[in-house]
Amino acid sequence: MALFDGDGGSLSVTLDGPFGSVGAPTKLTEVALPASGWKGAESPYSQVVAVEGVSAGSMVNLQLSPWQLEQLRGMELAFTTENDGGTVTVFAIGDRPDGDFVLQASIVEVTV
Repeated sequence: MALFDGDGGSLSVTLDGPFGSVGAPTKLTEVALPASGWKGAESPYSQVVAVEGVSAGSMVNLQLSPWQLEQLRGMELAFTTENDGGTVTVFAIGDRPDGDFVLQASIVEVTV
């Protein structure tokens, strides 16, 4: 699902019901990962990202397109996320990414 409004801006989408976790609404947004933002001397590299609407109880998952998955596979690279009290970090496992990425992310509020 593209998240562009045609004018270069992004859209937020909220999915309810079976798309959410136990009925919790799921929000879709985009995460920008500039090549210059990676920190660390070796894998896993990390990058703190701004994700609108994230709280300490949010689960943030990256949703890659088939093209992006194929690109990462060819680069022997994988991304994963961590939310530490509302601060989201993306980790790159493999070689340091040398290009910019814009990925779709889903945000679900998790309550225990």
